[in-house]
Amino acid sequence: MQLNRFPKEDALNRCECPIDESLGCLTNHAAHAARNYLTRRLEEHGIDITIEQFKVMVVLWKEKVSTQQAIADFVGKDKTSITRLIAGLEKRSLITRATDENDKRCNLVTLTPQGIALEKPTMEILNAANEAIHREFDPEELAATLRVLKKMCHLLHYPSKESE
Repeated sequence: MQLNRFPKEDALNRCECPIDESLGCLTNHAAHAARNYLTRRLEEHGIDITIEQFKVMVVLWKEKVSTQQAIADFVGKDKTSITRLIAGLEKRSLITRATDENDKRCNLVTLTPQGIALEKPTMEILNAANEAIHREFDPEELAATLRVLKKMCHLLHYPSKESE
């Protein structure tokens, strides 16, 4: 599968920063491009889910049941944003929400059979997208890039799950 090549450098520089000198600008552009690439791959396979919803589903595929707050913490979103994301997934019958019997202040979020069934094809698409991106890099380059990004997350005190 051929990756779309990046547009001209000047088209990337929407933030008017010296793009070749700004780690923040470059990581932002790379993240945006990767999100768009994964979204296109999901759409091509008939999976209508946003990247933000995908992040919520990943938590549930791993944990099976989770509180809204734990999902918010993992995804790095505020309570209002998570409530909206969960409502969208619930409306599409991918998850259910119920009050925790042990703590009435908490909502427990659980996958439905449709949500469970979505895991395998979605993760296959994610893995294929990652492989397509990663094969464009020399293994040492990729390892160094990942180390730099993890260090950046650590230095900026961003709770990256990969860096813990």
